[in-house]
Amino acid sequence: MMRQLLPKFRVALFITVTIALAASALAQATVVTGTGNPDVDVPAVQAAVNLGGEVVLSGHFSFDTPPTIPNALQATGFPLATILISKAAAVSGDGDASIDGGTIPFFVEAPGATVSIQNVHFIRPSKTAIVVHAVSGLVIASCRIDGFVPLPNIQFSGIAIDGSDMAVTPTPTQPGHPENISGRIVIANNDIDPGGMSSGNVLGITAFSAGQSPDREVDLYITGNRISNVKEPAINLRRIGGRAHVEDNVITTGPVSAGLSRPEVIRAVNIGSYVIAHNVIHCQWPDTDAIGIGVFSQVTDWPITKAVVVDNVVNMSPPDGVPFSDYSAGIDIRGFAQGILVGNNIIRGRARAAVAVDVFNGGIPNNTAFVLNRIDDFDASVAGVIVGNGVTDTLILGQKGTVNDQGINTVILPFRSRPRSIE
Repeated sequence: MMRQLLPKFRVALFITVTIALAASALAQATVVTGTGNPDVDVPAVQAAVNLGGEVVLSGHFSFDTPPTIPNALQATGFPLATILISKAAAVSGDGDASIDGGTIPFFVEAPGATVSIQNVHFIRPSKTAIVVHAVSGLVIASCRIDGFVPLPNIQFSGIAIDGSDMAVTPTPTQPGHPENISGRIVIANNDIDPGGMSSGNVLGITAFSAGQSPDREVDLYITGNRISNVKEPAINLRRIGGRAHVEDNVITTGPVSAGLSRPEVIRAVNIGSYVIAHNVIHCQWPDTDAIGIGVFSQVTDWPITKAVVVDNVVNMSPPDGVPFSDYSAGIDIRGFAQGILVGNNIIRGRARAAVAVDVFNGGIPNNTAFVLNRIDDFDASVAGVIVGNGVTDTLILGQKGTVNDQGINTVILPFRSRPRSIE
């Protein structure tokens, strides 16, 4: 069996300890029992989280009422929210707690405070089940998000970590307030199935403009989540000030996409230290340029450097007859990207390439390494490995299959077993 390039770093024990500490931080709990009446349930939950500390939700809640809470993200098109968490709180369900409906059921704006939300079942929320705009330490774990109610011209995501209040997509001139989100951010063991067959753009977990170096950085862990039926990225990270680990997630897109350019199941963009490992991806989108894992930067001021993409299983399963266009790949590196390692991944199915490195938006990747990726069961329309025109200093080690090399200073090395000693 092939040796893993990166020892499998399962963070289950670490997450268990983190969650346990968050849940038991305060012994005195406020228990709220759902009635199914939003006129009762919403004020009761709001009053409980206003107290802070441990809040236990029991039974079935209805948040099916117009939202009333203003929030800092309205400038980007966010609607009002239903519940505001503004101080340190540990919200948990008692095992059968569910919340039906609600536009942004929980909006977290708790500067300098630690917040946890666990074991809550969200049923058909609008916009996003949980939005976090300011926090210093966060756990969102073992929650379920089933279905969603579309809002006109507003995309849906299951969980959103968002410091980009000046622009939906952060840019160097409009980064928002990434310093609002800091510390250890754990999003673990959640089950997200928004059912993206209906109208609207549907994502899974997003983290935009989180963390500010050097003293307000984040350690972001997205691990053990199950995400299905999304129409845009299942995991979408942009401009992370600190470290992001995306590990052990299982993602099945479903066959319907939003029809946007270069849809990626897992997307890592701009500055940050990224590890993307041990994920299982089944991409069923019909787009001609769909991508399993995309690592890129579109701006020179925010290059993505030294990202590690290892030990993932990527299945590209578009419908029969889809013609593949530029950027279609199991794993694609592009733009202002430097020193990216793509190793020991298993890539199956069909696309333009299994792995590729491409020029994008004027950015020319350099020092990309493709090492020992297994593509035996992949059907490439162009080549198993593509090095785009002008891409510099790419290493291709131990890759079987065809190589389309239009780069500069590309090094291609076969991997041979160690010769037997002569006795």
